[in-house]
Amino acid sequence: MRTRVGYAVCLAAAGLVCFTDLGAQEPTGLRQLTRDPAQDGFPQWSPDGTSIVFSRYGGEEAPERNGLWLISPDGGEPQRLTSKLGEHPHWSPNGHYIAFDGDFGNTIQLVAATGGTPIRIVPESIPVSRGGQPKWSPDGSRVAFKAGADLWVLDLSTGHLDRIYSEEGNLPIPTCWSPDGEEIYVFMREAESRSSSIWVISVDGDDHRQLTTDADGVFRYADLSPDGSLLAVVRCEGRRDCDIWAMPSAGGGRVQITSDPDYDDGPAWSPDGKKIAFVSTRSGNFDIWTVDVDTDRVRMDLSRLEE
Repeated sequence: MRTRVGYAVCLAAAGLVCFTDLGAQEPTGLRQLTRDPAQDGFPQWSPDGTSIVFSRYGGEEAPERNGLWLISPDGGEPQRLTSKLGEHPHWSPNGHYIAFDGDFGNTIQLVAATGGTPIRIVPESIPVSRGGQPKWSPDGSRVAFKAGADLWVLDLSTGHLDRIYSEEGNLPIPTCWSPDGEEIYVFMREAESRSSSIWVISVDGDDHRQLTTDADGVFRYADLSPDGSLLAVVRCEGRRDCDIWAMPSAGGGRVQITSDPDYDDGPAWSPDGKKIAFVSTRSGNFDIWTVDVDTDRVRMDLSRLEE
């Protein structure tokens, strides 16, 4: 089903799957960026690769730490961007804005990358709860998000909203767009079983297909490499044993990028495709890390799986 809603917005300016372990790759360039006692998560690179935005939650003990923060990929002292809790930030392709979940996941907001007062971009008539996880289209004209159990696309220039996917029992959580802006990658969570897998859904709502099999494990989040050939995905065994893997963007086998008994999640490729930022509890706290990725080696191992 596809539903269109008008709303004005103004801006200031599959099958048998093989896999292999890349265990020796992880120590290469593994870097811990944040060390604050607060919980950090959801890293996203700026389009020019000079900064990473992330969410910080200080809880009742340190509410002054809540908000979106910026940090250099080289580390150092992070700079606060917003003064209230924000989650799932995503940078606009031109680097001017950041869309994110505000109001404890009940609104989708937009803030200038230089700071300022966030504005709400999805109307109250589209009820967002527990996070809409907004994702910019490659040309910066649209934002995909979830509201309830539906996947929506907001056209920022016209204010029109299209409900492009709705199916009882499935929750489509947007993770990234295809380079041509014609498809949206989601991790599809089944309401009854709570299992999830990676799917791709066409923006016109006419096509959707599953890229990872249900029997292959629980998959969370996905991010497309800059050249569009690889997906960084999260595969979990149990609730906390989650690692970062890479697989072809069209589906198929996968190779392991990180391997740790703790929790790795929320992968985000650097603009040059040489690193992945992610959140991990391997230090005993939710912190932001980066790891170097040898994409040539990843493709070589994927090719071997196809032989």
